[in-house]
Amino acid sequence: MRFSYVSTASAALVFAVAEAGSHSLPITRTSLALHFTEPGFFQQPQSNQDQSALASPSRHLSQLTLRNRDTFVAGILQKARSQSLAQDELDDDDDLLDAMYWSIYTTPISVGNPPLKLTATVDSSWSTLFVPSVNCTYNPNELKYCLIHPLYNSSLSSTYHADLTPSSVLYTGPAGLHTWGNVSQDSIHVAGMEIKGQIFEEATIWHPDISTRDDLFDTALGLALFPARNGDRPGDFSASSPFHNMIQQKLLDENIVSLKLARTDNETGEMVLGGLPQNLRREELIKVSLDHSKTDDSDHIWRYYTMNGWQVSVESMSMAFNRSEASTPVLEKSQIAVHIIIVSMDWHVFDWIDCEERQNLPNWTIVFGPDEQAITLTPWDYLIEMHDKLYKQLKCVSGFYNLSRYGDKGFIILGATFLNGLNSVFDADRKSISFGKRPL
Repeated sequence: MRFSYVSTASAALVFAVAEAGSHSLPITRTSLALHFTEPGFFQQPQSNQDQSALASPSRHLSQLTLRNRDTFVAGILQKARSQSLAQDELDDDDDLLDAMYWSIYTTPISVGNPPLKLTATVDSSWSTLFVPSVNCTYNPNELKYCLIHPLYNSSLSSTYHADLTPSSVLYTGPAGLHTWGNVSQDSIHVAGMEIKGQIFEEATIWHPDISTRDDLFDTALGLALFPARNGDRPGDFSASSPFHNMIQQKLLDENIVSLKLARTDNETGEMVLGGLPQNLRREELIKVSLDHSKTDDSDHIWRYYTMNGWQVSVESMSMAFNRSEASTPVLEKSQIAVHIIIVSMDWHVFDWIDCEERQNLPNWTIVFGPDEQAITLTPWDYLIEMHDKLYKQLKCVSGFYNLSRYGDKGFIILGATFLNGLNSVFDADRKSISFGKRPL
């Protein structure tokens, strides 16, 4: 099962310091839709009839809005029980894809002295910093990709240290980005802190995948505990995350990062480095210890999502329409849960429903760790509210995605659908992830 979500937009605002020794940044969410039937995607419409077909939702998507409660819930449960579906069932489902919905979460950072402002995705599963280089302008084939970004010029920075080792990075955050360049070292600035000697890739070749909106971000602010790279490219460059270097340089009062992601594009989320937000008390949190007991590295998907270090165990999951009704088990054996913010593997569509139907859907409860502490999400939490600009319609999109194509690896992914609107605290000192309690 996976919950995906992502965001982007360049915010220059820096929040006031949350408390002494802690540092706060805004997180901006931008939601996106990619329509496979849209003109210019794969093929152009060939006739007026083709054009008129775009004036209303395609058959597959419009049928989803007509589903009754039981049918829609059954679809969610079927995808949630990821190990129970065969590969051919997944392929049949993919044949019906009409659109993909996702969001990007970003925050402002800067690199060098004087600082060059960048917009970075917020990614707890990633470590390696990459920065678009002014040197990409020397190649006429690369101009169209790199000129939309602020370009780093190492000769203008007083804190730059040369390395020049050739490098390549595949960032699978919001869809996919391939970069090539050389290793460099310089200061970066995050929420008023200067992180000295950050190692990163200075990218001279910048190739986004076809669905990647890289005009919305320039780099990724990695929050991983350990160096991480794409799991199926072991030769790629990797480096310690900015968060890890904050810890090493003793820049934080506490070695924690607190996140609260916005639930809609009209809200602003918050990241606090080194402490808790002002309105949050530690005794109010549900603390779940990190679990590094499962070390299977037999394939790239496991390596990618576990090398970052933020893993906890999930004991069970269930759905129920209210507390008085019997719950339907979704997961009945213990699994490792990998907590990430940005998830993008291949292209996927998520079922959607009219947002007015949320009141008719069940709550979803997740029980964590050996202490069996539970968090319950309502349909207002686990359905992603998206405004479809093409069809001028508000849609509530299911973030459940089946991972059985990767085999029974004993893990699930809890991403931004789970974290939206929830206070989450990634704690390197206490080796835990803590969550605020969601009001029902």
